[in-house]
Amino acid sequence: DDFGPTEDEFGNPLLPKSDDVRKKMLMVVASLERSFSSIRGGEATPELFDAVRVNAYGETMPLSSVGQVVIEDPQRATISCYDPSVAGDVRDAVRDMQGMNLNPYVEEGGSGVVIIPIPRASEETRREMVKELGRQAENGKQRVRKIRRGAMDVINKGKQGKLDGISKDDAFRVGKDVESVTEEVLAVLKDIVEKKQKSVMED
Repeated sequence: DDFGPTEDEFGNPLLPKSDDVRKKMLMVVASLERSFSSIRGGEATPELFDAVRVNAYGETMPLSSVGQVVIEDPQRATISCYDPSVAGDVRDAVRDMQGMNLNPYVEEGGSGVVIIPIPRASEETRREMVKELGRQAENGKQRVRKIRRGAMDVINKGKQGKLDGISKDDAFRVGKDVESVTEEVLAVLKDIVEKKQKSVMED
């Protein structure tokens, strides 16, 4: 998350660009959204299994590369394995999903289908999920603030006149831009978390 001080082709220092800062911060938000996809209150969705990694063929690979998830109904999902011989590995990977307590089993007859009964989460479990979402959100906020800090360290040098060729006015202007980008991204993050917490409790 280091922003420099970066230099142009002549070795003159440059201030961080607020667009670059925003991009880095939004990458934090995107990774948070991905981690949220495996947390659910009500009906299952295929995204629930996005984070599953399967140990097969001597390596670890995403579930999507060894099988296809189908949500048969709100309380039941199936995974059709492209190679029936890895069905047991897929079953184990789903069973070991953190915080899910699922009991998948392999359909008899060697079809390579893993069946996953999905219990509706209890009120207590949902409250735990909401807490976990809050913890993940706090972690995301800290990462966003760390990016801001990295940018502001460079900008503050500019404000103090310590960067050759950078006017204090420019440094103050970019500093304001970075602050407003930070506020904007934190608001997006807050909105995503609150919506997810609401859906966990209501679905």
